[in-house]
Amino acid sequence: MIIKTILSVISIIFSLIMIYITQINYKKNYLNKFSYLIWIMIWILIIFVSLRPDSIDDYFINNYKIDVFYILSVISIITLVILYYTSLIKINILEKKINKLIRAESLKDILSKIKDE
Repeated sequence: MIIKTILSVISIIFSLIMIYITQINYKKNYLNKFSYLIWIMIWILIIFVSLRPDSIDDYFINNYKIDVFYILSVISIITLVILYYTSLIKINILEKKINKLIRAESLKDILSKIKDE
């Protein structure tokens, strides 16, 4: 019971911090309005689940015979894998763009040196 309470407090604090960071990123125009609203709803949902974990567990176990902790664990792992994959793809795309810019800049330097001779 005490572990659930500690985890709930940690997740609430984390969600509040993430709401603040989401707000800052929205004001800096890093997020569009749709993304901003989706993320705010996700953080509020996490706060709600953290405040009422027993009621959610009871609802799913009684009505659907599903262990919520197991489902959340599987969803978390899948989400982490998806985020890792998309991050890896974006890093590779940026790496290719940077290499292309570096090559173009070095070719300009070589061409200017050839013209100077």
